[in-house]
Amino acid sequence: MEHIDHDELKAVISNDAFDKYTNEQLFSDTKYYFESMKSAPFFGEETLGIYVDIYKKLGEKGYSPALYELGLLYYNGEFWLPSDYALSLNYHQKAAALGNADAMFELYVYYATGIGTEIDSETATDWNLKAANAGSDRACYNMGTFYATGNNMPQDMEKAVNWYDKASQLGNVRATETLGLMYRYGEGVPQDEAKADTYEKLENEQREAFLRRMDEM
Repeated sequence: MEHIDHDELKAVISNDAFDKYTNEQLFSDTKYYFESMKSAPFFGEETLGIYVDIYKKLGEKGYSPALYELGLLYYNGEFWLPSDYALSLNYHQKAAALGNADAMFELYVYYATGIGTEIDSETATDWNLKAANAGSDRACYNMGTFYATGNNMPQDMEKAVNWYDKASQLGNVRATETLGLMYRYGEGVPQDEAKADTYEKLENEQREAFLRRMDEM
């Protein structure tokens, strides 16, 4: 499918013609142009602001990836757009309310470190668990670490291994590497060279797949 060109995207926002395309296509092409152009010093609010407006409109329509992207945008800021942590938190909350696992994980980070809000370890841990249950590999990895170390959760190596395995199945290289080392050296689990070899092989495959994706970007 060809990209919607910049002038057409500008017309979409100017004429409120969002029904002409799917939310997915509008978001994908908007993100493509924004990411491609934002590093160029001659593109500022006049051009890139159009894409931000599209994100906002898609967010108003309840499209959670756009809300999540706005959360990231207002966290990082741009040379023409100041960071606003409180607004970033708000967008992530809206995306999380719509079931966005990535936004749920960001809320864990925000509440754990006090970004745009007060530090609240209990709320942070709750958001991490919600993110893990919603399919965030990073949150699943964290759950494994919580149970392995007894940090935020009672220490329970069986639960730790289960969460690490869920993260590994979702493609989390750190979780796969951790499981391989645990079985290699018998740390928290019975030593099992065969399982260690299996996880090590999977780790290499995941790293290679990650590098291929980076090359394709």
